[in-house]
Amino acid sequence: MANFARTNTSVALIFSLGRFFFGFLLFVSSTTYAARASRPLCANHQGNFVGLAIDEDAWESIPGKPSNPDDWRFDQREKGDTEPTAQSWKLTKEEPLYGSERKGPRNSYAGHFLQVVPDSGRTYPGRGKHLEQVEELVGASPCLVFRLEVTKEGTGWHTLFVRWTGGDNVGGGDSFFVAMHRTKGKGEKGFVTGQRTLKPAVVPMNSDVTSYAGCCYHYVTHACPCLKEAPVDGDNSTACPSKQHTFINTASATKFGVQCLIGKGDMEVVRHPHWYLFAGQEAGDVMDFDSEPWDTTCEAEGSNTRDSGHDFPSWDLTQGEYELRIYAREDGTAVDGIYIVGPDGDAPGIGQRYTERDSTICYQSSYAAVKTVGISLLSCLAVGSLFAFALFTETGKNIKHSVEMRLHAILHRNDARESIVQYQQFTQLETTG
Repeated sequence: MANFARTNTSVALIFSLGRFFFGFLLFVSSTTYAARASRPLCANHQGNFVGLAIDEDAWESIPGKPSNPDDWRFDQREKGDTEPTAQSWKLTKEEPLYGSERKGPRNSYAGHFLQVVPDSGRTYPGRGKHLEQVEELVGASPCLVFRLEVTKEGTGWHTLFVRWTGGDNVGGGDSFFVAMHRTKGKGEKGFVTGQRTLKPAVVPMNSDVTSYAGCCYHYVTHACPCLKEAPVDGDNSTACPSKQHTFINTASATKFGVQCLIGKGDMEVVRHPHWYLFAGQEAGDVMDFDSEPWDTTCEAEGSNTRDSGHDFPSWDLTQGEYELRIYAREDGTAVDGIYIVGPDGDAPGIGQRYTERDSTICYQSSYAAVKTVGISLLSCLAVGSLFAFALFTETGKNIKHSVEMRLHAILHRNDARESIVQYQQFTQLETTG
């Protein structure tokens, strides 16, 4: 009876393990599917990557750190405004037309765009500061991430185009940094440097290298070209070109971090650019994605009030996985999509219009996920069918009974052998005694 009870216990244990395995497979199937909610981008047949704001599974938003009152505008501090939460890139719906005016960015591809909110006048780094290393942005600035999978056939130089616009027209929300980060593949993990390039040499306005009286700040483009001479008797019209400008003296401009060209064609070599600055567009901050459908002109390792437009964000990518990271420089900035041209690809056409689900999401990765889920489900069905066969069919019951009897016989034979060995040892002890 003891042996038979042991047999039943063993069989019950086997069936319990089977039920656990069945549940585990279901859990793996569900988590595998859920893990694919945000998927990487793959190059299309033309060798280009497309990531749209409207496709929420094509990007990830990583919030920045909570605000420091010293980082936001003085006029808001005077009003007693507070910002209790960290800023982040959020999918935002276009505001409808009110008469002939529309509030906020317009002409996005699908009526939605990504924007850094809440818009409270924050800058990254803080106002008047200049970026020294791209690592300063990690964990501080709100980050928009597009994951990329580069195949062996697609290795080579990749150039970024961004469809973006400013989020307001009152002096902010019109700049961001971009960087490429390797997460898997050949080479060291971390930020990937871009192509060796040049940029105009600049110095702070109060530097001894140059002599400037101030700058003309443009309310729409946010540029502040440095001036050798100040306005006559405070008359801005004698120094600044239009009513959209205001003159800022050297002391005030220095606090805002304005830098001036050394001039005479003096250039600076950027050997290994770790980031690129997008600040300002040709049409100014008009809050219209169609004003400059795809922007690729920027400044390598720039940190001025406006980029020089001298460079193009390009990286030599090997086979592996990457993250294109877009870090906010000013809140309110809006992005409608990204377009990365591969080694054999072409620049995006002005007339090309994209719609929802046009992001080049990796279908192979999707297939792999579905395949994994399918195999897990088939395994679950197979195990479940086996147990159902053993428990509910006559043939299955007979087989189950035969297995139990065989286990019983094996266990009984082992017990008999153990008894004989124990008897022999006991007899030897008695004889010795």
